[in-house]
Amino acid sequence: MTDEPPPVDEDVEQDAEQDAEDLRTALEKAAQAPTLLVASDFDGALSEFTVDPDDSAPAPGAMDALRGLAALPDTHVAVASGRDVRTLRDLTGVGSAEAITLIGSHGAEATRPNVADQNRLDDEQRALLDDLTAKVAELIDRHPGARLERKGAAVAVHTRGLPQDDAEAALREAAALGEGRTDVRTLRGKSVVELSVSHADKGTAIAALGREVGSDAIFYSGDDVTDEDAFRALDSDEGDVPVKVGSGDTHAAYRVESVSDVVETLEQLRELREQATGES
Repeated sequence: MTDEPPPVDEDVEQDAEQDAEDLRTALEKAAQAPTLLVASDFDGALSEFTVDPDDSAPAPGAMDALRGLAALPDTHVAVASGRDVRTLRDLTGVGSAEAITLIGSHGAEATRPNVADQNRLDDEQRALLDDLTAKVAELIDRHPGARLERKGAAVAVHTRGLPQDDAEAALREAAALGEGRTDVRTLRGKSVVELSVSHADKGTAIAALGREVGSDAIFYSGDDVTDEDAFRALDSDEGDVPVKVGSGDTHAAYRVESVSDVVETLEQLRELREQATGES
């Protein structure tokens, strides 16, 4: 007796097909915009997660798609991340002369000065960041396997790869350092808690970049809770294309399932933009 294959949920298949069709339609419309901004989160959108964040690398084809878009007329490209700009440059391989804007530390840093100038730290914020970093270092000593990451405007505790109970304990303790404080912004992500002394976010940074380049439509993909700020800053009714990667509640109007889907979507957008600009 052979095992029968599981039944196919036709409703789920139809929903997935409709979602893909809706996204394709949105991409076609965005590709026709006079000036287009294409931006994406890095970890979980352009790069698969790794146990050690320093081992992250762009998925095959991801940077090629972005560079192809950046080479097209009136098309601007950005990579936004919670990582600092220096680390993001190392991971993406984006050179200083390339026409790709890097936005780091959730908008507190950017390679295009006007995007992040409003969020530069003052002496009091820098002193606060030093104090938080020292406290997080003590926390790391109490939770072997947890990792500290110092950024331009924040310090983060990473627990990827730890047993669930150990990870949750470390993250709870990290979050407690920011509880009840108006001068510290606590950002919770996947296996990470970040304590930021800046109130910058990806949404304000993407919106600022959009204004600077005069974009008529913005594409943005991301997978984490910190990307919701960017999704909220976009308006799909006006031609923007906010894309959530993976499961979970979201403000994004569109969704794909994986990093490879993001790469495929960017390649589609590049092809459509080439046709729209006559560069194909």
